[in-house]
Amino acid sequence: MTLESYRNFVAIVDCGSILAASRHLLIAQPSLSNQLKNIERTYGARLINRGSRSIELTEAGRIFYNKAREICRIESSISTSLFCQQAGYREQLKISIPAGNSIHYIHQLFEAFARNHPDINYDVYELASDFVVPNVLNGITEIGLVRASIPQYGALTCFPYEKDDIVAVIPPGHPLANTKKPVDISEFTGYPLAIPFDISNIIYTVFGQHAVAPNVAIITSINETAIEWARTFDAIALIPYSEADAPKTTDMIVRPIADAGLYITSVFLIRKDRELSDVGKLFLHETGII
Repeated sequence: MTLESYRNFVAIVDCGSILAASRHLLIAQPSLSNQLKNIERTYGARLINRGSRSIELTEAGRIFYNKAREICRIESSISTSLFCQQAGYREQLKISIPAGNSIHYIHQLFEAFARNHPDINYDVYELASDFVVPNVLNGITEIGLVRASIPQYGALTCFPYEKDDIVAVIPPGHPLANTKKPVDISEFTGYPLAIPFDISNIIYTVFGQHAVAPNVAIITSINETAIEWARTFDAIALIPYSEADAPKTTDMIVRPIADAGLYITSVFLIRKDRELSDVGKLFLHETGII
């Protein structure tokens, strides 16, 4: 079996048909079909049920597909590592972090580490938390950081990092902007709210416990958008508040909320079944995660 055979099998599955894969790979369809037959003959198992327009993996095919993807990922990692070595970098750290708080994490996590290890290169994905988890599960990055409720995935090991209280960010002149004391959830009744997607489930759950229906006017991807919506449309932004948010709220009233359940925890994620690279271990150790 050649590396090309594994790559082409992955392409067939990802493209959804042999015809689509042949067009994507610029390989004649009969040649690609023969490669598939040779793979099945070599391993003595039927991997794909062929339909008229699409394909369906057999159980053996799903096993082979996952292993083939891993082989391709390892090969790609070797190429990247060698390139980094030739460019003068010792290794590459692949990590996914929450979008909207990148600057905060650059200083919090990477500033001292990068200064202490100038020969390390970085591949940083800035994503909504919901997309960080698939990145780690699929091996695109070996470390992920989510800023939301701790995900319940049996394939992942979780390391809690920071706890952020959810606060109300209120524009001056708003009826609830007359004090900085904790605001009771019942006081939000009827007022339009702007909330980041990462905390939407928490908001609905906690408000429901108080028998209050949140008037969610907009769900955003990042805190800054929720804050700007509140500033522009006289709404209230409910956001998980960290140091990164302080400069964005100097013209607003920030009030804590009188409910102990309104918080999120930043959590580092790694795959249980995949050993971390040396640079991954070094990063988590020096930042105090493990």
